[in-house]
Amino acid sequence: MKKYNNILVVAEPKKDVQLALKRALDITQFNPKATVTFLRVVYDYSYDLIILNKVKEKPLKADIEKTYIDNLNSIIEKYRNEANSETTILPKIVESKDVGEAVVNEINSGDYDLVIKATNRHGVLDSILFTPIDWYILRNSRIPVVIAKDHDWHEGGNIVVCVDFTMPDYAAANIAMLREAQIVAKLTHGNIHLVNSAPVYLPSVMLEVPHYSPSLYEQSVVEDHKARLLEFARKHNISEFNCHIKEGMPDDVIPEICASLDAKTVFIGSAGRQGFMAAIIGNTCEEIVDDVDADLFVLNRNTVKKG
Repeated sequence: MKKYNNILVVAEPKKDVQLALKRALDITQFNPKATVTFLRVVYDYSYDLIILNKVKEKPLKADIEKTYIDNLNSIIEKYRNEANSETTILPKIVESKDVGEAVVNEINSGDYDLVIKATNRHGVLDSILFTPIDWYILRNSRIPVVIAKDHDWHEGGNIVVCVDFTMPDYAAANIAMLREAQIVAKLTHGNIHLVNSAPVYLPSVMLEVPHYSPSLYEQSVVEDHKARLLEFARKHNISEFNCHIKEGMPDDVIPEICASLDAKTVFIGSAGRQGFMAAIIGNTCEEIVDDVDADLFVLNRNTVKKG
């Protein structure tokens, strides 16, 4: 089974606490041979002035980059000392005005196994007006993305895998998420739990049918989801006691079950919708990102195909 040997961490220059770097060091304590790249995307407007004086262009740019590198090294040293870690952490500066695009380009150009970014709070209109940086990364990354939260991350915690059986296309995603969860479980001796929601869409025409019972219909939907969940669990040697299902929408059910389990890590798939469809329909992982007090490991369609 592979391990996370090459981890990309996205620096947060406007934050006092570097949660993503802290989480990377939490992970590498279980795999000391791993290498972490601490990436900061910068665009110093001095670059725009440099072109006015070509003679000084290279020295000035080198001085600017050295300042950023020195800052990253000081942060690295602080967190490595706090974690008492000997993990190799490499500072890296990338020049770009678009942080999300720069991070995705770095993912594509490197041999990374995992990318970690700290969570950001989103306004209710974010997905309608523009795509925030972390959402862009979630939708376009070809490797698993961790959205790190501010909580303790320790050995033996509960790991939740959110499976979906509503579409045949999701079968590959369910397996891919479970495989990634098994990597984390093996590294941290964690306990895997499967979570599934059973949304009930009651056709209005059915209300006109004589002697029709909505409650029986709802029960049949839940039982069908439960049967699929238990079948999936049996195939992958997951205990029935670690299977959890509840009627309702995923953005309601998943945070509730994760809270009851005190989950430390949650694996979820992203449909990876773009543009107008993302604004209107949304993605479940993006709807729950602020409601789950756990790290989110997100796999999109690119990740599933790659796997």
